[in-house]
Amino acid sequence: MFVSDLEGHEPNETVAAILEGIVKRIVPELLPPSEDGVFKTLLTHPDAKSVLRDVISSILQIPVINVEVRNSALPISDFSEKREEFDVNCEIDGGKQADVEMQSNSMKGDSISSGHKNIRSRAIYNLCDLHASQEGRGVSYENLMQSFQITFCGYTVFPERDGFLHRFSFRDANGSELLDSAGIVFVELTKLGDVMKKPVGEMTGAELWALFFSIGGEPRHRALLEKMIEVREEIKVATELLTNISRDPNERARFMSRRRFIMDREHDRAVARDEGKKEGKKEGKKEGKKEMIKKLFALGVPTETILEASGLPLGEIEKLRD
Repeated sequence: MFVSDLEGHEPNETVAAILEGIVKRIVPELLPPSEDGVFKTLLTHPDAKSVLRDVISSILQIPVINVEVRNSALPISDFSEKREEFDVNCEIDGGKQADVEMQSNSMKGDSISSGHKNIRSRAIYNLCDLHASQEGRGVSYENLMQSFQITFCGYTVFPERDGFLHRFSFRDANGSELLDSAGIVFVELTKLGDVMKKPVGEMTGAELWALFFSIGGEPRHRALLEKMIEVREEIKVATELLTNISRDPNERARFMSRRRFIMDREHDRAVARDEGKKEGKKEGKKEGKKEMIKKLFALGVPTETILEASGLPLGEIEKLRD
């Protein structure tokens, strides 16, 4: 605890009460459903079947009667394989399967300038991994389950595209679909400005769920969430589950741990960037000095004069002269 955290409190306040206040500032009363760990805990909860069913149905725009959550991680048969774990790996109505992911923060190395290739490539990798995980013995290729990969993103992946929902499938240059056996959907939670202006009663299921994951944990949007609860029973269930999860001390501790890890990682990235810039500037100055020395030699300036003025070792100066 820092001294600044204790200042301003009444003398008769207990340490426990002060600590509780500090924790509330760090961890919100309602945990954000857009945070990766909270998202997974919520959608894989035993009482969340109706929620998961409605989320998948709304995003894929297909009727879903039943959904079964399977093992959240596929077995790794070789150490060289990528150790990816699915957030929510589920089977739908016995003939389809889906991987539902939340990517609240951009992946390392991703940016708008790089085209967010990592998150796009990861979606393809997860889809292929999911589709290939099926038991193929005794089953013809045409009878394999349909596989879908859904990624909710807490940042903008497709700045060039309008709307928040983006669907991809296997098509030729003319737009004809190869088969409808697999597909990828991205849901950008940063593009809901127009959605929030609509009357709640006119929102689609996809819009309601995108909003829920975007603003579900923010107190300032509580009134909007209440309206969404009134029009969608599944959002009411999800909000109640989120409330229970948020009150669980273990879940709150795990949330704090994950947040601390992300903050430490971002700090390390920032320090590395700053150090890289400093080294780059140093190297730039050094190269500039070398170019200047070459020009001085070309003008006939004596080696002794350059040595005295530059501060570089004699051997390095002689290399530049030669």
